[in-house]
Amino acid sequence: MSKYKIYRVDHYDPDWVGRRRRRLNIIFAALAILAVPLMIIIRNLLKIGVGESYLITMIFVLGFYLVLFLKLRSENKNIKTIGDIEFTKTGIIKQIGDSLTEIKYDTITSIGLQKHIPALTLKESKSGFFTYILFIYFKDSHNETFIVSDRSYDKWRDLSITETIKTLNKLYFNQDQNKTTKR
Repeated sequence: MSKYKIYRVDHYDPDWVGRRRRRLNIIFAALAILAVPLMIIIRNLLKIGVGESYLITMIFVLGFYLVLFLKLRSENKNIKTIGDIEFTKTGIIKQIGDSLTEIKYDTITSIGLQKHIPALTLKESKSGFFTYILFIYFKDSHNETFIVSDRSYDKWRDLSITETIKTLNKLYFNQDQNKTTKR
């Protein structure tokens, strides 16, 4: 089917990293909404015309956007790839470092996804998120958790992890993908 990267996040709580990044994206969007009131405040405080206040506001807003964008982009580049996970017709093949493990679908109870780090550009993601947290629940009551990329890096480059998990749930687990796993 498809192959995805497995990432390592250098923090004891990967969920916290995802929540922090989603908050920064909200600030990123809220600044666009606050640009017009900020322009009015600058115009009234400095007693200048609309054109000058627009120019000052846009320089401030675009400067903040650029700094925040470059910071978030460098954080995405600093996430380390530690292996890959491949979904085949018979099972899951995960390779972390030198370790290669094959898991058959008949040993798995369910598979779920949780949104993790939002994407900054359209090239990074198809579904809007750069990474997802993948949960694999086994029949012997243990589970595994991985941080995986949204886009595959094999010949099916346009296939998202959400589409792959949705297909797996329909074929092997008979579950609806709308129910995402949350801790």
